[in-house]
Amino acid sequence: MRTFQLDRPQVFERFRAQSIANSCINCISKSTCLNSNLDIHHREKLTAEYTHKFKVKVGDAIFHNGDPIQSIYNISKGFLKLEFSLSNGQHQVTRFASNGDLVGLDGIADGRHHLDAYALTDGVICSVNYGRLQSLIEKDPIIQKSIERAISNELNRAQEHLFSLGSHSVEEKLAYFILELLQKEGRFKSEHNSLHLPMNRGDLKSYLGITVESLSRALTKLEGANFFRVKNREINDIDFQKLIEFLDITIEESGQAY
Repeated sequence: MRTFQLDRPQVFERFRAQSIANSCINCISKSTCLNSNLDIHHREKLTAEYTHKFKVKVGDAIFHNGDPIQSIYNISKGFLKLEFSLSNGQHQVTRFASNGDLVGLDGIADGRHHLDAYALTDGVICSVNYGRLQSLIEKDPIIQKSIERAISNELNRAQEHLFSLGSHSVEEKLAYFILELLQKEGRFKSEHNSLHLPMNRGDLKSYLGITVESLSRALTKLEGANFFRVKNREINDIDFQKLIEFLDITIEESGQAY
C-alpha cells in the first residue's frame, strides 16, 4: 500500500512520478473545490503556486493518524474514506469524501493528522501545500475566505451526520446516504437512476453506525418496498421521489444530505 504524505522522503520521487498536469480550468470538480470562488485569473495564477495534482490507486494511503500536516487534499476525481482509529485496533469510518471535497483539515489544530485517509477508487487528488497556502493567505484574503468556507462546510457536514446517527432509523440513514451519493456524482434530478457503491458493506456499516446485519435488513426492506434494486455493490432503478417522500424532506434538503 502506497502513501503520499510528502514529508516522507522515500515516497517523494514516487509522488513526482504520479504528478499530472495541473489545470484548474478544466477540472471536473472546479465548481465545488477549495478554489471554486476564485476567478479565472486567480485560479490559474495562484493555484499553480501551492497545488500539485497526482493520481492515486485503490488502497493508497493519503495520510495516517500522527503524520505531520504537510498538505491538505482536494479530491478532483474518485472516493476516499477517512477513519478514526485507536491503538487497540478499534476504528470508525467518519467520512466518505469524493469530487470537490477537501480532506486533511484535521491536522490544522496541532500540526498532526488525527485520521487515516485511504483511496477507495482510482482517482486524482490535488495536494495543496499547507505552508505555502499560509503564506499566500497573508497576501490575498480571497484564499483565506476559501479555507474558512471549507472548514465551515466540514463542520456543517459533521453536524448533519451526527444528527442522522442519533435521530434516524437504519432505513432512513441508508436512504439519506444514497441521496448523498446521487448528489455528489451529479446524478440527482437527472435521467440516471443507478449507483455503484465504492465502499464495502463493512465500511458502510461503520459510517452509518449500524451492524452488518442491520444494513443487510435495511437494504432488503427498502428493495422490497421498491425504492431500488440491489445486486452486490450495484443499486439500480432508484426511485428519487419515493426516497424523498419516505424521508419527509424537500428536494432542496435532499441535495444537502449529510
